[in-house]
Amino acid sequence: MKFWFLLSAAVFGNDFFEARVRPVLVERCAACHGETAASGLRLDSRAGVLKGGKRGPAAVVGDPAASLLLQAVRRTHTTLKMPPAAPLAPAEIAALETWVRDGLAWPEGRVVTSTRKLWATEPLRAAAGSIDSHVRAGLASKGLKANPKADRRTLLRRFYADLAGVPPTPAEAAAFLASGDAAGLVDSLLASPRFGERWGRHWLDVARFGEDDFSGTAPRPYPNAWRYRDWVIQQFNRDLPYDMFVKAQIAADLLPGNTSDLVGGLGLFGIGPWYYGITQPPQARADERHDRIDMVTRGFLGLTAACARCHDHKYDPISQKDYYALAGVFASSAYKEYPLAEPEKVAAYDAAQKHIQALQKEIDQFVAAQREQLALIFARQTAAFLQGVKGLDADIAKKMKEYLAKPEEDHPFLKAWTAAPTAENARTFQETLLNVIEQKRAMDEENRVAVIRGTVPLAKRRKTILPFNYDSEADFNPGSEVVTKSLDRERYQLWQKFIGRTDAVFRLEGAAVESRLTGEYKKHLAGLREELERAKKASPEAYGYFHGMGEHEEPIDLPLNKRGNPTDLGEVIPRRFLDCLGGTELRPGSGRLQLAEAIAANPLAARVMVNRIWGWLFGAGIVRTPSNFGLMGERPGNRELLEYLAARFRAGGFSMKALIREIVLSETYQASSAATTDGLRVDPDNRLFWRANRKRLDAEAIRDSILAVSGELDGRMGGESAELADGNLRRTVYVRVGRYQQNETLALFDFPSSSIHVEQRGVTNVPLQKLFFLNSVFLRWRAEALAQRVECMGVTDTERIGAAYQLLLQRAPSERELEAGRRFLREGDWAQYAQVLLSANEFLYVD
Repeated sequence: MKFWFLLSAAVFGNDFFEARVRPVLVERCAACHGETAASGLRLDSRAGVLKGGKRGPAAVVGDPAASLLLQAVRRTHTTLKMPPAAPLAPAEIAALETWVRDGLAWPEGRVVTSTRKLWATEPLRAAAGSIDSHVRAGLASKGLKANPKADRRTLLRRFYADLAGVPPTPAEAAAFLASGDAAGLVDSLLASPRFGERWGRHWLDVARFGEDDFSGTAPRPYPNAWRYRDWVIQQFNRDLPYDMFVKAQIAADLLPGNTSDLVGGLGLFGIGPWYYGITQPPQARADERHDRIDMVTRGFLGLTAACARCHDHKYDPISQKDYYALAGVFASSAYKEYPLAEPEKVAAYDAAQKHIQALQKEIDQFVAAQREQLALIFARQTAAFLQGVKGLDADIAKKMKEYLAKPEEDHPFLKAWTAAPTAENARTFQETLLNVIEQKRAMDEENRVAVIRGTVPLAKRRKTILPFNYDSEADFNPGSEVVTKSLDRERYQLWQKFIGRTDAVFRLEGAAVESRLTGEYKKHLAGLREELERAKKASPEAYGYFHGMGEHEEPIDLPLNKRGNPTDLGEVIPRRFLDCLGGTELRPGSGRLQLAEAIAANPLAARVMVNRIWGWLFGAGIVRTPSNFGLMGERPGNRELLEYLAARFRAGGFSMKALIREIVLSETYQASSAATTDGLRVDPDNRLFWRANRKRLDAEAIRDSILAVSGELDGRMGGESAELADGNLRRTVYVRVGRYQQNETLALFDFPSSSIHVEQRGVTNVPLQKLFFLNSVFLRWRAEALAQRVECMGVTDTERIGAAYQLLLQRAPSERELEAGRRFLREGDWAQYAQVLLSANEFLYVD
């Protein structure tokens, strides 16, 4: 009887493991604690559980409370909180407790392996219910209720901040506060051009929009990068369906029909980042492809496929072969410019520029040749310069004197002269220098021939052209792979200090060279310069163009890079979509069109975008890792809500405006932000959206709102970017965005770096932000303008204070606030008072 009981317990224990425990270990644990063995812990066998990891055994048989596994999933341990993304459900925790308490049953010979199936790749279900019904169902499961509706003033400020990015005018505020017509107000804001300026900037974060790249010793601006920004703004305003929005940015040039209005979207890749000569071409091009893969997979699909560059993804079902299958698409694409002028004008301008560049090159080569000739002439007078002979070139004599006076210049070839400054030692040094110069000249020529012979001819190389006509192979240290000769260090240093460096003793630059030219040489250079000036004046005006992408003339499949090294190549990987998303072949041509269509049609793309839209409205997404829907990303706080929104998005023709309208007219969006005891206890992070989140205005909205209330905001749309100078009064979306040097003022208020894809902005609260409001010239000037505006809106201080409150806060001041204002103005001036109001948290935050 006892034997039967033990056997039955074992059998039932195995059944319980298979039914209740294995699914938890497979779905929530095995990705990190299988073969990866994070922290040394494997949970794919009973022995692994008992052995544990760096902290000791994961489970104590019969004692759940003492088991690290249960402490981690209950999140009662001081440091272990597992899984790191989203907690286990109570039923899952209960299953693990029962399993440990009842003996840790594990069917003999069975090993847990992660299926690594992604929840977000499942097909979309048809939309049913509503936003509010799904939110309330989620709240009811936790015993919570949604907050009541916010008051009209709060909704007014919320609508304008979220949909326009600027506050309402007093007339607009009065109209809504009187009518309460939320639908009418939302429709007018969605139809306003301000909507595109606000929402286009959201997408530019995702698109890592920047207007320059680092090339050489300084950032190099892209002259037409702003056109991509304007294109994005225009598409939000015209409500381009999201599936077409995706396709246009990846493959507008390959779409059927007339897509001339869509090619601007190709700026997503056309304006970089490009890495020029930062490193060897194979590495630079591989890094560029890595950026494109990261942008496409995280930006559109919420997957971190770029993690598979060096090895199979540790957590998600994305292999290294998947990575190089996508990389082949971008290796088969090329930078391309799309002119915004007639072909005749383009041809005329390009021909004129080619002539100008040829003349400039001829001038530069001529001046360089004279510079080298002069240096050689001076070198042949070295002994005379050393001895201070009169009548020599005064500038060179001065440079020689300064050089000899430097105590750190203890060159070995000058030791004899330093010890005994005789005419013979001076001549000996001169002969040595001339010998080194000739040796360097001969060696350079020998190396030049060796490079020509040893370098693969450019005609046989696969040509890659970047912006500014930068040829990846020809312009980056050509012949660098050929072994060449060089002078020994001491002789090379001698050549450098007297001939090679720009500050070398016998070297002159620019005007110093030209001033020494006479006769036909001087006449020839003057003629070239005159011809250059005439060519510049005769050149047609530059035409505008979109920076974009096109098809490479030689589409290729890339070999797998072993451990991510572009010089250590493995098998060739055909171009295809990610296996976990269907593995569609990406051909013909580069495969960009097929890639764009596969992304746009995948339910994952819809889920990712509706989550972004929700996050931009609520301050937090339903999935709080907007660019990571993989196993290490967070799970949705309300899965049914996310599915409903994605299905509605698809059913509505991917209209972003329609989705936004539905969200902002929901009771969930319009709920108050007040905290409740139950809400803070059960859902302190508001993952179930029982209330609205209080949000600080972002950097752009802060600046734009200040300009709006001071009456100075320049409403002109589009056009070339300008620096954020004190006199620039346009909306901040039109400020120049540097990829490698952020504007310090915007960065202070958490404007993100444009060098990488940004999934969501951080929000900081640091003393420097308040110091900006206290001390910046920008705030002082805006305060003075606001003071002047308010002074025209009333006779008494009481009337003016009321007008200021209506402008900034859309409400009347309280009696206490009125009295405080009047008391302040008895000692201070209106500009100071206006600056205080502009610095108020109530102005900078939206409830």
